[in-house]
Order: sequence, then C-alpha cells, then structure tokens
Amino acid sequence: MNVQEKIVPDHKIAVMKHKGSLSDMEVMISKLTVWVEDKEIKTIGNYFVIFYRMPDRVKEDDVVYDLGVPISDDEVDKTPEIDIADMVEHTVLSGIHQGSRDNIRESYDEMIEFAEVNHYDIIGSPKEIFLNSPFEVEEKDCLREIQLPVIKM
Repeated sequence: MNVQEKIVPDHKIAVMKHKGSLSDMEVMISKLTVWVEDKEIKTIGNYFVIFYRMPDRVKEDDVVYDLGVPISDDEVDKTPEIDIADMVEHTVLSGIHQGSRDNIRESYDEMIEFAEVNHYDIIGSPKEIFLNSPFEVEEKDCLREIQLPVIKM
C-alpha cells in the first residue's frame, strides 16, 4: 500500500449519523442520494463513512459511524436525518484499500505502522471514501481510500 500525507481542504458535508450494523449502509446511501437529487444539491466528492466505533472491534449492531457526501457551498437546510457540517482543512495519511472489509484491518495496520515510523500522531477518527460503489462491484474490486487525520510530531 502506498501511504502518503495530504491536505484535505475546507468543505461542507451532508451527513447521517448511525449506530447499528454496516448492513444498514445501503439504505442510508439510498436516502442520502434521494435527498441530494430532490434538493438538486451539487456533490463535490464521493460518499464516505467516518467510524467512531470500528466494525471489527464491536458487536455487529454497535458500530457507530457517520455516512456522508461532500457538497457544494450552496445554502442547504438540514433535515431530522441529514445534518450539514463544515469540515475544516486538515492533514491526513491516505492509502487505497482494494478488496472486502474482511482484510481491511491489514491496510489500517500498515497505515498505523507508517504513522509511527514517520512520527505522525493520529488525532481523530478514520474515514473511508468509497472510490467505487461496494453495492455495484464485486468485493474483490471494491476500492476505498482510507484517511487517518494526523499531525506531524
């Protein structure tokens, strides 16, 4: 895996908070997609998930995550299910994971080792950006960009 530092610029996100199973994600993506299309909101990036409780560390129904999509700076009203938030510029370590969630821990471990060896401190929750849809391609072809928010020590 090629791990690199990059700057994520300021941007807005439409986000849905969730505690439950990862299997709920397909319905959440559908709801968010319908909302974006109905409101004619311009998206400026791919769907993503930010994990607060990692799936491999808790019971199946206890995963805590936000599902979202970056949106343009147009004024958009939130709903009871969908919040609008500002993401401030930040530094991340970035790496691409190909394949299923079954072996994604290996990619995380490699990125954590890179952070330690190169004197980065991980300062926040990991984000996975869907570079293609896990619902439209075979698991072996799923591509996710993993981002770990960091500061250089």
